[in-house]
Amino acid sequence: MLIIPLHKPLRLATFPWVTMALVLVNIAVFFGWQWGDSEKMADAQAWYQQSGLSEQEMPAYRRHLIATGQVEALRRFEALPEDERPDYVGSSTLTDVAFQQALQQGGLFEDEQVRAAWQPLRRQYQARLDEVFTLRHLLRSSEWSLPRMLSSTFLHADFMHLLGNMVFLVILGLLLEGALGGGRFLAVYLLGALGSSVASLLWRWGEAGGGLGASGAVAAVMGAFCVVWGLRQVRFFYWFGVVFNYVRAPAIWLLPAWLGWEVYNLLANKDAGIGFDAHAGGLICGAALGGVLVLARQTREHYMLEDAPEQAADTRWEQAQRHMGRMETGPAERLLAELAAEQPQWLDVAIARYRVARNAGNAADMRSRSLAVLSLPADDRNSQQVQQDLLKPLLAEPAGLSPAEARQLLALCLSAGWLVEAESLLLGSSGMPEDELAQGWLKLALRHAELHAPAQRQRVLELLEQRYPGTPQAGKARFLLENS
Repeated sequence: MLIIPLHKPLRLATFPWVTMALVLVNIAVFFGWQWGDSEKMADAQAWYQQSGLSEQEMPAYRRHLIATGQVEALRRFEALPEDERPDYVGSSTLTDVAFQQALQQGGLFEDEQVRAAWQPLRRQYQARLDEVFTLRHLLRSSEWSLPRMLSSTFLHADFMHLLGNMVFLVILGLLLEGALGGGRFLAVYLLGALGSSVASLLWRWGEAGGGLGASGAVAAVMGAFCVVWGLRQVRFFYWFGVVFNYVRAPAIWLLPAWLGWEVYNLLANKDAGIGFDAHAGGLICGAALGGVLVLARQTREHYMLEDAPEQAADTRWEQAQRHMGRMETGPAERLLAELAAEQPQWLDVAIARYRVARNAGNAADMRSRSLAVLSLPADDRNSQQVQQDLLKPLLAEPAGLSPAEARQLLALCLSAGWLVEAESLLLGSSGMPEDELAQGWLKLALRHAELHAPAQRQRVLELLEQRYPGTPQAGKARFLLENS
C-alpha cells in the first residue's frame, strides 16, 4: 500500500528550508561517514573467522542462549550446518549487548585459560568493529542509549533506503513545515525520531538486533501532518496492488490507514527486516505532537487555506466579503460565524466579525470580538497594526477588564513589544492580585532590557519597588537596581 499526499506545489515562496536541511544532513551522514562501512564490516568479519575467534565464541554463544532461555534462537543456531555457524555467530552478535556483556564478565568460558586466550583476540576484533561508523551509532534493541536513539535515525542501510525516506520527507515536509514553521517542524521531527526509537526498544526489548533509518522520524511527520491538517481536503495519490488513482479526502483519514498498515505488517511480517514498530511509534508520537500544537494554536492557517479553491470555506469567505461591502451585516455574520467555528485560528475571519459588529453598532459584540482578535497570533505587520488599534479602546477603560482579560492583553503587549500599552494596562488594572501585578511590572522591566532601553528598565524597576515594596518582585527589583 502506498499513500502519498500531493497537495502543494514546490516553489520558492513555500520552499521547506528546514526539511531540505534535514535531507542534506541525512545525505551527508550516508556519503560522508557511512560510505565504506560495508567494506570495513566485511574485513572485520573475515578477520573474525580467520583469527579463530569465532571458534572460541561459538561455545560461549550457545551457553548464553541456554542461560538466557532463548529457545527459538538456540533452535535456529543448532539447525545450521557446522560450517555456517561461525558466520552466523559473527553477524548475529554484533548488536547483542547482553552477549557482549556476558563475554566480558567471563562466565561463558570453560576456564580462565580459555578466557585469557580469548581476550587479546577480542580486543583486536573490537578495534576493527570500532572503525565502522554505522555500528557505533545504530540503535541496539536491548539498550537504552539516548545518543543512539537519535543518531540511528540519521543512518541508512543503503542508497535505496536513503532515497525512499528522503522522498517522503520532502513531500510531507512541504506540507507540514509550511503549516507549522521551521522551528516547530524541526521539533516534531527530532522528538518524533526519539519517540519512534522508544517504541522500537519497547517492542523489541530482549532481542538481539539493531535498527537504523529516518523512517521513524518521517512517520512522525506523517502523523503530525494528519492531525495538523485535520479535516481539510488534501489531494493524494494511492496505490494498492494494481489499483491506483488521485483522490481528495480529509487529511485525518490517512492516519488510521497509515497506522493500520504498519500495525498489520508488524504482526503479520515479523521477519521482514523492516522497522514497522518504529513506524507505528513514530506515527503515534507525531500525531500526539500535532495535537498539542493544534490545541496551543501554533499552526499557520493561512498556509493551509492557500491554493484550496475547492474548499467551501473559501467560497463562504468571498460571499461574506461581498455582504460586508454591501453593509449586509446579518448574512455576513452568519457566514463568518460558520467559518469561525470551523477555523477558530483564522485571524482574518475574527477581524471581519469585529468589523461586522462595528457596522451594526453593537458595542457588546465589538468588545468581545476585539478580545477574540487579540487572542490570535498575528503573522504580518498589517494584522499586528489591527490588533494594536483594537487594543487602544480597551486600555482606555482598563478597570473594566476582568483579571483573565487583563492577563491576556498583558501577555500580548509584552510579546509584541507594545510596552507603553503594557504599562498603561498595569497602571489601570485593579482586579488582578497584587503579586500578579508586581510580576507584570517585573516582566515589563525585563522586556525593556531585552529591547535595549536601560533607562526605561531602571524607571520601571524603581516604580515596582515603590508600588509593591513587600512583594518578592520588589526584592528582585532592588537586587537588579543595586547590581546594574
